[in-house]
Parts: sequence; C-alpha cells; structure tokens
Amino acid sequence: MKIMQLQDVGEVTLVKSAAARTIRISLKPFGGIRITLPPWGSYQQAMEFATLKKEWIIRMRSKLEADEKTCTVFTPDTVFSTASKTVKLFPCNATRFRVHTTSEQLQIFFPQDIDLLSEAAQSAIRKIVIERLRKEAQEYLPERTRRLAELHGFSFHGVTVKLITSRWGSCSSCNHINLTLHLMRLPVHLQDYVMLHELVHTIHKNHGLKFWECLNRHTDGQARPLSAEIKRYHAAWF
Repeated sequence: MKIMQLQDVGEVTLVKSAAARTIRISLKPFGGIRITLPPWGSYQQAMEFATLKKEWIIRMRSKLEADEKTCTVFTPDTVFSTASKTVKLFPCNATRFRVHTTSEQLQIFFPQDIDLLSEAAQSAIRKIVIERLRKEAQEYLPERTRRLAELHGFSFHGVTVKLITSRWGSCSSCNHINLTLHLMRLPVHLQDYVMLHELVHTIHKNHGLKFWECLNRHTDGQARPLSAEIKRYHAAWF
C-alpha cells in the first residue's frame, strides 16, 4: 500500500491486489479515495490513470461529501434504533468503549475524555452498531427469505448475510442469495422487496421486461414504486 498526492484532489491510497486485472478507482463514504492495481502495475501508471479521471473523482467526491453530511452523528442525545434495540451512549471512566445489551437497548459506554465527534470515535461506534445489525440480520434474513420463497413459489440454494455496502443483495448463477446486513436498517416492506427482487433473479438473471413483470406480480403491482422508494436509502452509510 502506498499513499500519494493527486493534484487538485489530495491524498489517494494505492493498493496492489492479486485479484485486480485492471486499474480501478473507488470512493467510499468516510473511506477516502482508493486506487487498486494489478501486482505487475506501477504506481506511476496508477497515478497517470487517476489524473485522467480527475474530474470524475472530484465530482464523485463532492457527491459523497454531501451524502456524508446526512449520516447519523452519534452522541448521547442521538435517536437511533436497530430492528430490536435503541442505541444509547453513556460517558464512563473507562479507557475504551464498552457495550452492554438489555432487552430494549444497545448501550455503548465511551471514555468521557475523548472527542466523541472525532472520526475515530464515530467509526468505533459505527462498528459496534454494525455488529448488532449483523447479529439481527443473521437471525432474521435467512429465515424470512425462506418464508417468502415458500409463499411465492421460488427455490434457491442458500442465503449468506454479510457486510455489503455497494448493493442490498445479489443472486449468483447457481441461485445462492447474498444479502447485506444493512437491510436491517430498512422498513420491513423494503426488506421484503429486496428479498423478492433476488428471488426473482433465480428465474430471470437480468433486469429485462420479464424480470419486472415477474417482480410486479409478486409485489402486488408495486415493483416500480418500491424500486423508486429504496433509492432514498443507501447501504454504504447511515
């Protein structure tokens, strides 16, 4: 890994990956700019590529920065809930974050002498919340997917729940469904929409007319409105 400066942009992180076949640029909320290149690629080539894409990088970074401003800032006064718990923050005399769960709350105790609004503190809190979302998702989503499949007459080869920030779900060529744990942040009707979306992909592998006709039948004619509604949310931030 190498960190370099791109003129008019600032710091970028360059990473060589055995899985990479081409040079790729990615921007993630709170994650900065990352350039991935094949092991045989040179950092100079990567920076030349980034220079060519500079206008796109600046445009995308501006969009991400605007989205980041809508994210939850966790403080003791913040109102935020997972599917089953209300998240509450409490200052304490400890030197590190501690977590306690009750029947109704996910209690996060933070060192009282830290800057709670710092990126490091907010990141630590988000990791705790994500682990709670992961637990809830693993307990709920696979069974709910199986139930929807039974109700609507679909079959699939399995469900995996994991941290995905680029999409809500996917369906492989062998009909294995992947779902992001961030589905637990959505209203229940949108959770069901995503699962039905992926179940329809067990029959129709693209988003052609037959796919939308099938999804529409299984969502009481609401496929397009639900598709529009879910665009108000994003798996990458909360």
